[in-house]
Amino acid sequence: MKKAIALLMLLLPVLGISQITFQPGYFIERGIKKECLIKNIAWKNNPVSIEYKFSENEESAVKTIDQISEFSVNNTYKFIRFTVNIDRSPVELRQLSYTKEPDWQTETVFLKVLVEGKVTLYQYEDGNLIKYFFSKDDNTKAEQLVFKEYLLDGDIAKNSMFRQQLYNLMMDGTINRKKFESLSYNKNTLVKLFNEYNGNTGEKVNDHTLKQNRGDINLRITPGVSLTSLNISNNLSDNYYSFNSKVTYRIGAELEYILPFNNNKWSLFIDPNYQFYNSDEEKGNQKMKIEYTYINLPIGARHYMYLNEKSKFFIDAAYTLSFSLGDNYIQYSGSILDIQSNSTLSLGGGFSYDRYSIGIRHNFNHQIINYAYWNAKYSTTSIILGYKLF
Repeated sequence: MKKAIALLMLLLPVLGISQITFQPGYFIERGIKKECLIKNIAWKNNPVSIEYKFSENEESAVKTIDQISEFSVNNTYKFIRFTVNIDRSPVELRQLSYTKEPDWQTETVFLKVLVEGKVTLYQYEDGNLIKYFFSKDDNTKAEQLVFKEYLLDGDIAKNSMFRQQLYNLMMDGTINRKKFESLSYNKNTLVKLFNEYNGNTGEKVNDHTLKQNRGDINLRITPGVSLTSLNISNNLSDNYYSFNSKVTYRIGAELEYILPFNNNKWSLFIDPNYQFYNSDEEKGNQKMKIEYTYINLPIGARHYMYLNEKSKFFIDAAYTLSFSLGDNYIQYSGSILDIQSNSTLSLGGGFSYDRYSIGIRHNFNHQIINYAYWNAKYSTTSIILGYKLF
């Protein structure tokens, strides 16, 4: 545990310098375009303000949605201010309404530009609420594409008016009419449709989603070494024994999903790995023995802190399940105690460069037997090497 804490303490000083912050961009205020540096946080929810500065050395300032009509950062994210009618109907199952009609509210919002062309596609996201908008001609007005789930006779019904809206918008014959009949209300489907339509018109198409955060999957092999400790005690006899800490080996494979927001700084991972701990020891005339072979299954979240495009620190936390393999037991004070499958919490951190990584992960003390009056507290601290296959 001390090693895990020491690692995290070493990482703390780089938190302030390892984040991608201000990048080239612009904002438009009262019709005037101003080049500047904007803090790029790869917005998941549509923003209501931006943090900016005109040079690296000056203090940052804030502009709100009331002050600016448009901004863009790093030629990747572009937001335009519109006053729109937006459907605020509940989207969670237990809160669905019983009416087909949208719950319109008039709001001034920044819409994220997804595809620009003869017709432009936008996205608005606020928590679980995700809505898509479009504009055409001079792009001074944006209209929501309507999709709403509601309850009807105990079942979930759908208002899919967006299909008719898109057909009316693109009915010049460049896209087969049947395609609109089965459209899904999601980002990938709509981006593909707008790209196809705009491409067929012969006008310039700008697909901003090609540069924006996208979900990604990484697969790594994760060999390593573990320092293992085990403490045995009996509450009735006050017997207590600590097995010698031992260095053992582990082999694993990690599957990681990079979340598609916040500059790819967050991910979810699962890292199944094979480990073992065997020991024969003596205390006086007593023989102590443990045979333990198991599969660890950490399931957790990771946060990256970038130094540059290839180098980054990371910290992670996981809930770790351990599955006992074969006949595993502890022999202690004349008793044979079977080892059970168990679980614990894990904390770790490390450094990654290109395809390579090195990290440390501590599995906290946890009970590996299930007997009255007996305790067997087991913990591991692992140094893990990683090589990304893809």
